[in-house]
Amino acid sequence: MLLVVLAYSNSLSSSFHFDDTDIVNDPYITGPGFGWALFRLAQTRPLTYLTFHWNYLAGGPDPLGYHWVNLLLHAANCILLLAIARRYLSAWVAGCIAVVFALHPLQSEAVTYVFARSTLLSTHLALWALWFYIRERWVWSAALFGFSLLAKEETAALPALLLLLDWWQRKRPRPAYYVFLAGFTAAFAARLLYLIYTAPAAPGIGRVRGMTGTDYLLTQGRVLWDYLGLALFPSGLNLDHDVAISHGLFSPWSTAAAWIGLAAVCGCLIWLAWKREGNSANHAAAVWALGFFVLISPSSSIVAQADLMFEHRTYLPMVCLVMALGFLLERLRRPTLTAALCLLAPAMLVATVDRNSVWHDEKSLWTDIMAKSPRKGRSYMGLARAIATDDPVRARELLRQGLELEPDNAEIQTNYGIALLGARQPEAALAHFQQAMALTRETADTWNNIGAARYTMQQYAEASTSYQRALQLDICSYNARRNLVMLYGQNHQPQQAWVTGEIPQACHMLSQQVQELENLRRQMGKP
Repeated sequence: MLLVVLAYSNSLSSSFHFDDTDIVNDPYITGPGFGWALFRLAQTRPLTYLTFHWNYLAGGPDPLGYHWVNLLLHAANCILLLAIARRYLSAWVAGCIAVVFALHPLQSEAVTYVFARSTLLSTHLALWALWFYIRERWVWSAALFGFSLLAKEETAALPALLLLLDWWQRKRPRPAYYVFLAGFTAAFAARLLYLIYTAPAAPGIGRVRGMTGTDYLLTQGRVLWDYLGLALFPSGLNLDHDVAISHGLFSPWSTAAAWIGLAAVCGCLIWLAWKREGNSANHAAAVWALGFFVLISPSSSIVAQADLMFEHRTYLPMVCLVMALGFLLERLRRPTLTAALCLLAPAMLVATVDRNSVWHDEKSLWTDIMAKSPRKGRSYMGLARAIATDDPVRARELLRQGLELEPDNAEIQTNYGIALLGARQPEAALAHFQQAMALTRETADTWNNIGAARYTMQQYAEASTSYQRALQLDICSYNARRNLVMLYGQNHQPQQAWVTGEIPQACHMLSQQVQELENLRRQMGKP
């Protein structure tokens, strides 16, 4: 616990990043009550969002409380890992691998990035499931596995790891136990598929523009080597790695080399795991090393995701890597192991503290990303957002450069359009909003942006049509509803303004949004 606090104390002062701001803009999270509404069908990872809700109730939008919860979850995971390792390893070696897990710089993204709490929480519940499995408390193990899926989907491969451990320990699998695990996995998979194909827009999980499941799988062969490299030598850590898509085994050529290498490594591990004669430590280490590939398979298989590589995806699989390391360390004499730990632990501590400093604020984070991924348009977009208020001119230039790199990126097109609209260039902004819509399916946000551009161009009828189209796509679009109410008021249409300003019962909005719409209605006066 003390080591975790030392390593991550400077993360407590970090701001929100990336998707973190969505937390305090979600009316389900910021609303009152226990948070039962989060367990609706359309809500992904409801357990994680429930913790965000409780965070908000306790401390509002202050990032400090959110970072504390992430830090404590990581500490709890280290303790659970230590308890599990003690079942298989000596106390000293178990402690050593728990220290590696706690301080490894590759873990920093999962701990410091608030939105990655889903990874921390699902891993916590998966470790409890593994702990109960070791003690043959099958009902509790199955239940905790089911809860882990409600925190994040990446624990779906845990039953495969448990079967692998059954085989290693020569235990006969309990059919009823695995039936329940399979049932939870199937129910979750069905729900995930429903969400994938009912989501209003792409890109998204399984539906990434310009990338098939085969392309994603081929690319993951190279990404897995990157993950393993960062686990051994955590240099060049980056929130947004620049990974080229593999469109074939030889496009790029390194794809074939990566998969041949993975096949050789996995084949060697399977042979060592199968070969029970000889050194039992090698056998156990091979089994747990195979577990790394098992646990990372949900995010590194055929289900395409817009982000080809995220470091926090290695958090749960890292459990298997350090367990494999533990069996190898059992060979070392204790003085040698102690000396190695005394050298390694401070180095990891310093590297993790240094990495956390990069996450201090949006400007420092995106400056680091752009330096490491200069060919990714999103790097420029992220830095542009970070400096938009202080330096709007440079922000527009960064967005322009990002578009030169990724002209087919709808998100950059949208952000550049918003920046141009702020610079009173509505005609140019409109062109970018329309291009963004052409690159993806139509959404309420895009139609609202088009309406804002039309309004600035004094094309009020077209603006009204755009806002109405946005509300047809999403009756809960606050921006479109507010803009349409204001337009009706400007056009002296109080009846339409009054009716439009009434929030449908099916909608959940932030309290300040509800209040603003009500104030606008009162200004118009009830007709």
